[in-house]
Amino acid sequence: METERLKLRGWVSNDLNAFAKICERQDVMKYIDGPWKKKRVAEFIREEKSRLQRLGHCRWALELKDSMKLIGFCGFRPLAENQQQLEIGWRLHPDYWRQGLAFEAANYIIKQADNELEPKRIFATIHVNNVASLKLATKLGMKITARVPKTEFDDFILDYPLK
Repeated sequence: METERLKLRGWVSNDLNAFAKICERQDVMKYIDGPWKKKRVAEFIREEKSRLQRLGHCRWALELKDSMKLIGFCGFRPLAENQQQLEIGWRLHPDYWRQGLAFEAANYIIKQADNELEPKRIFATIHVNNVASLKLATKLGMKITARVPKTEFDDFILDYPLK
């Protein structure tokens, strides 16, 4: 799948080192669960490859079309295997923040999911202090519908209005 500037594709084993360099960064992982070791990144890639094989979609690897450089991911994971509720997520290397790339990818996959997967719900879970992701979700048309009770994470739940 392609947008104007991005290629959204399935994961390959060669993505491990490039994606590990993204996930080991504190600035990238600050609102998730802290930097990941290479082993955790390998697990993520295996999970996404398996999800793509089982369901036909995943959290897609994001590659710049002009350089074929892996810059992060954007996509869905279902709340359950029935795909009725899809959680959207994105993660980009900081060199590509504030360029509209996450919006470009997320907007594309939301429209595709709404037309092809027909989920009952598309939602995001975003830490209350992650202002950039909250702004992106709002720009996508998502609205805050709940706040997760404060535990290890302090998150908002945002929902996308489906047609």
